[in-house]
Amino acid sequence: MNATWRKWADRYAALSRREQLLIAAAVIACVGFLLLTAWVDPATKRAAALRAQMAGQQTELGALQAQVGSLKAQLHDPDAANRKALEELQARLAGIDSEIGNLDDKLVPPQRMGKVLQTVLARHRGLALVSLRTLAPQPLLATSVEKAAAEKSVVAIRRENIWRHGLEIRVAGSYADLLAYVAELERAPQRLLMGGMALKVTTWPRSELTLTVYTLSRERDWLAV
Repeated sequence: MNATWRKWADRYAALSRREQLLIAAAVIACVGFLLLTAWVDPATKRAAALRAQMAGQQTELGALQAQVGSLKAQLHDPDAANRKALEELQARLAGIDSEIGNLDDKLVPPQRMGKVLQTVLARHRGLALVSLRTLAPQPLLATSVEKAAAEKSVVAIRRENIWRHGLEIRVAGSYADLLAYVAELERAPQRLLMGGMALKVTTWPRSELTLTVYTLSRERDWLAV
């Protein structure tokens, strides 16, 4: 090893000053390149990876902050959804309250429906009562009731609804008597709203009329027939 080193040293010493400087510069460049490859480049890669990691953490932090903001809003007003549903329903009711108020004096109250039907029927001696049954009340704002039930505010919504109360009456008689009966119901000062109507001939000239009538009320329950 020493002999080889002395051989290279002698050859270097035999070179001119300019050649010695060129070789020294080349050696320094090689050493610098090796140092860059072994130390500087890995450090650059580590810095780039660290920057990417920090960017990912910043994105994750932003998402967490958004979730925290949403949770804070819910904790601040947990009943906001229920109140909003109730306010929307009350706004809809306010829009039709005037119309319902005008109908209060024109429509037969639910508890008097059966009596009205039978009183008018008694004036048509050619007719006979076959059956009279109460229909289940139906909310006109059914969608809002279902939505409120899902949000646990159904009790309040039920108090703020409009209910359709109906009766189904079946009477038998001649076609002319049945027609006169329906016409008198339609002319009554306090009206019943007409629903379905079906006529069936049993034994001529006797027919059977199935008539559905209804009225509107802010109350769900009433004294059924």
